[in-house]
Amino acid sequence: MTQAGVLLAAIVLAGCSGATATGSASTATPVVSASASASVSDVLHPQGRILFLRTSGNDQHAYFTANADGTGEEQISGPGEYCCVDRISPDRSRILVMPGGTPPSPVTGGTIARGGGDFQALELTDQTLNLVPGAWSPDGSRFAFEGWNDADPTRTGIYTGTIGRVTELVRLTSTSGAPHDVALDFSPDGRMLVFYRAVRGEPDFPIDIGGSLWVVNTDGSAARELDTPPPNWWARWSPDGSTILFASERNQATGAIWTIRADGTGLTKVFDDADGGFPIDPIWSPDGTQVMFMLDPVADRFTHPNNILYVMRADGTGLTTLIDTPDFKSSPEWWLP
Repeated sequence: MTQAGVLLAAIVLAGCSGATATGSASTATPVVSASASASVSDVLHPQGRILFLRTSGNDQHAYFTANADGTGEEQISGPGEYCCVDRISPDRSRILVMPGGTPPSPVTGGTIARGGGDFQALELTDQTLNLVPGAWSPDGSRFAFEGWNDADPTRTGIYTGTIGRVTELVRLTSTSGAPHDVALDFSPDGRMLVFYRAVRGEPDFPIDIGGSLWVVNTDGSAARELDTPPPNWWARWSPDGSTILFASERNQATGAIWTIRADGTGLTKVFDDADGGFPIDPIWSPDGTQVMFMLDPVADRFTHPNNILYVMRADGTGLTTLIDTPDFKSSPEWWLP
């Protein structure tokens, strides 16, 4: 498979079907159990708007927006029109996407209007470097990219660069070869980035098993691994910058939602499901008081199971159903209008 295939496997947070291997790991970090099993004690009424994906067929993603309480759904793209990434811009006007289908080389993404359409591809000024955007900087001026050069494995790593015409590249990380570093989220002050470091690449499926979460300063200094239970390649910084939210790695025996500080302390289990459901893709409410996530019935999201969108308080209480439709939902974003 081509290196472009490596990338598309590495950025699809919502599914590339067929990977079934099981990973295992342990951690010596002390764990504080904030809510070993959340219960429905009251009903929450989340405010704002959300963006999420529905997946059907052969990884065909359709983009939807809705009110944060699950009402007022609007479909903003056709199945397969865009792919894999859905990050809302800091000014809430644009959505970061990858174009559907087989991408041209060098691989990169673009943006669409918040209501759909008006695709604007990023313009790469270095035609030897594939740059897949994964996160907006808090001021909206830069993207963090998953980068690699097909002919030069020493250039694999995370880069930041300007939006629109991609210039002023700054390299944040170095990891030689096919196992990529995947940019996940900037800290609210823009000084740090949390990312996922894979340990496998093509043809060593599944590349989402066995990796780890890291943080790095946005000048490229002080990259350090976080000592966590096996994580998925999804993490979001809290709005106040104090903690990082993430979920368990796919195909673990049990799943959970966790938080940890950027210095590696304070690992806390926020939620696990007493009935064995597997939580994926947790995000913070804009004020940091609530967490939204999808709960799968099985540990392998790549089978695209019918799942439920929930919200709860940040301490794991007040679990509330938002969208319970017979389809696979993933990759939410949440903002205030």
